[in-house]
Amino acid sequence: MKERVDILLKRASSPGSVISSWEQGFLESVQRQLSSKSPRALSSKQLDIVHRVEAKVEKDLRGDSEFKAQWTDEKASDFKTACDYYNAPAEPYGIRYYSHILDWAIANPDKVPPAHYYKKVVENKYAQKIINALKMAPKYPSGAVVMLRSTARQSLSYGQWQNFKNLPLFVIEPTSRAISAAAGCRIYSLLSSTSAEMLEVEERWIKKWKTPKTPTKTSSSEDCRF
Repeated sequence: MKERVDILLKRASSPGSVISSWEQGFLESVQRQLSSKSPRALSSKQLDIVHRVEAKVEKDLRGDSEFKAQWTDEKASDFKTACDYYNAPAEPYGIRYYSHILDWAIANPDKVPPAHYYKKVVENKYAQKIINALKMAPKYPSGAVVMLRSTARQSLSYGQWQNFKNLPLFVIEPTSRAISAAAGCRIYSLLSSTSAEMLEVEERWIKKWKTPKTPTKTSSSEDCRF
């Protein structure tokens, strides 16, 4: 049994392993138990967990032929979108959910993921909101002129807000990224109309350009030609 546990731990340390951090910790505990001066036999529950980890590793090595046969470009895109979302956790918490699945995806970019990895990362309600939102046509195409909403202040630093508020901003690109499962979550790359400074902001924080009632930084036609 010790040799089998040693093999599993070796696989656990390899990049993109399907063995979770909890399972790795459990196996390390079992290894210490079996390597002690007075080794104790594993309990039936411990044996059951070791067998389950072995079965998971074997299935990953063998691959899920049925799931692979159902794999499509759309599923690959959805999996990448969901992984990108969880790899860029929103502030202030910065929690990286499904970290072992994300590490696997980074180490195996061209490989079909195990079916349970796909279901966990893609088929939860938060990822579905992101995926469905990014499949919709961008509200503002490249070249559109927009401005920050007053509510955008909460998503920007003080300096960013001061530099970009009440300015016409040019949409460089409506990206295929998102960091929050909210309506209007698509991230846009914007260019200032008064400098080469750029800003990335979510769709929900911008609106179509309209001349503000108060004076702006670009009050003359020479400052902003569009």
